[in-house]
Amino acid sequence: MDPARPTDPDPADPFFPERADHAILETIEIATEGEDCDECVRELRPVLKKITGVKDVKIDLKHERVIVTFDARKTHPPDLHDAILKSGYKPGTVANE
Repeated sequence: MDPARPTDPDPADPFFPERADHAILETIEIATEGEDCDECVRELRPVLKKITGVKDVKIDLKHERVIVTFDARKTHPPDLHDAILKSGYKPGTVANE
């Protein structure tokens, strides 16, 4: 921060969207219910990949969870949950260990 301009944002702050020139990637695991076959993977992965900012989607059938890497400046976890619901699947409460 410039002491002469205390209200100006710090140009090094990666969370200031006008100054950041790179993606802010986050990875989350979303528990799901009723996802236990290859057909589920074929249906759910493209739905999530269509969301702006989603970089990668991995489906873990054994533990019934979806692992999504996304740009936090372009989308948010509630958008991912909504997409899962709209695709006919249900976000679960806890992923199996």
